[in-house]
Amino acid sequence: MSVEVDLSGVNGETAPAKLHLLPCEIEHTGPAQVAQFFTPSIRDDGQGVLQASFRGRELRGGNITLPDGYTGLVLKEKHKAVSDEEARVFHAAQKFQEFTYWNMEAPPSRNDALQKAMLWPDISKAIHAPVDRNISQNGSHTRVKLEDSSP
Repeated sequence: MSVEVDLSGVNGETAPAKLHLLPCEIEHTGPAQVAQFFTPSIRDDGQGVLQASFRGRELRGGNITLPDGYTGLVLKEKHKAVSDEEARVFHAAQKFQEFTYWNMEAPPSRNDALQKAMLWPDISKAIHAPVDRNISQNGSHTRVKLEDSSP
């Protein structure tokens, strides 16, 4: 099965999308009135942790900015493939540079899988970079220090 992504929907400058990644599955496809019902209930605790509730459950979250050189895409599949031989075609509906992610009751943490995943571009750059003879060596181990720019 092949996968294709049609980027024609975001070729020009589009208004940045305000996205929320919720820790749940919502069985709905289509627009939602997020700005009217969800966004007004978001509170900032003054330490960068956002608080809200969704269907009576407490959410705690934070904003994630994509690494330099990366752009996020909201993809929509208008027609699902019915066989493995049919190509899956996704259409880019929006692009974004940041989004808000939410945990159920727990505040955002460096130990969250999502925050760890955002470190991958720096790790990838380090492991694919030419070897520098100035890297510190301790016995049989080589250490490379990565700077973490997340809060």
